[in-house]
Amino acid sequence: MIVLVTGFESNARGLNASEVLIKSLEEYLTPQLLKYQNSLRFSIIPGNTNILGDIFDELVECYSPDICVFTGQAPGRNKITLERIATNIKNFKKPDRAGNLSLGEKIIADGEAAYFSTLPKLETLVAILEENNIPAAISNYAGNHLCNQILYQALHFSQVHNSAIESGFVHIPILPEQVIRGSYYLKDASELPFMSLEMSRKALSLILVNLLA
Repeated sequence: MIVLVTGFESNARGLNASEVLIKSLEEYLTPQLLKYQNSLRFSIIPGNTNILGDIFDELVECYSPDICVFTGQAPGRNKITLERIATNIKNFKKPDRAGNLSLGEKIIADGEAAYFSTLPKLETLVAILEENNIPAAISNYAGNHLCNQILYQALHFSQVHNSAIESGFVHIPILPEQVIRGSYYLKDASELPFMSLEMSRKALSLILVNLLA
């Protein structure tokens, strides 16, 4: 089994917690993941709405994943959140990394209105995280930006190609350093909740171990 795990590149304001997390795991796997190292593939996705679908196609061609676990940062959330649904809409509050601003556009012109995540055991995964003292929840809103888009693109791919790839999205809180340097990394981040890198590493490790076991 091959599991593809992704994060998003940082934007013009500096850090992206998901990029830091994925690079950290790629460089130093947690002890729990060491036995699965041959099954894991890591990638950082460009923050460009116009090429996100093509990027996903390339990742599938390159890695032939059985499961895709996408990650992204969620400023304002204080828990690890597993997304239940992706909607066919792009409505950006701010431009993406490439400067694109989509306002009310469909991701796929003739696509379904929404797709449910096909990542198995969402409720079980939340329970496992909470048992390990990691705040977690299922979310019914992945936003209208790139995080929602990559999940929708993956689920649409599976629908159109009759693919057995299982896809899901994990949102993580921002990092402490993003709060400390809020005026630079994230506007008005100084009062936002955060999660340490070590806790995010543990959370994602637990999720991946339980998907691979």
